[in-house]
Amino acid sequence: MTDFQKAMTAPDFTLGNFTLSKELQKGPLLLTFYKKTCPTCQFTYPFFERIHKHYTGKNFQVVGIAQDPETKEFSTQYGVTFPLICDTPAYEVSRQYHLINVPTSFLVLPNGKIDFLTIGFLKKELEELLQKISTTSGQPLFDIFLKSDNVPEFKPG
Repeated sequence: MTDFQKAMTAPDFTLGNFTLSKELQKGPLLLTFYKKTCPTCQFTYPFFERIHKHYTGKNFQVVGIAQDPETKEFSTQYGVTFPLICDTPAYEVSRQYHLINVPTSFLVLPNGKIDFLTIGFLKKELEELLQKISTTSGQPLFDIFLKSDNVPEFKPG
């Protein structure tokens, strides 16, 4: 959970070489928080990888923020190739975003405003997020779910 809402300004932060405001100069981005031991994160991140592969380019990117330091292990195990950065040990960035559950994801526009957010996994919300990304990036929509995926409507975070 978070008390952030659409149209609120996403808090700026720096983790390592990543600064949100600097990255937003390149275009909108999907900022998604996770923990490697979270089953819903493990389930959801391969879909975020599909979004990354389809939309990342000059005007869109996906960035994961880990609440634990083992990003390389997670990326290898779940086939994630988009950037994964670590929150501080005190969860400073997660606290800035008032997070209680993961995965929590924010579509942040170049002006710093949150255009969409989703908590846990709701199939319908991921489809809505895809629509928003398609619109904001100017790139065509694609089917994120394959028939063979057997995707539930809901998986709590």
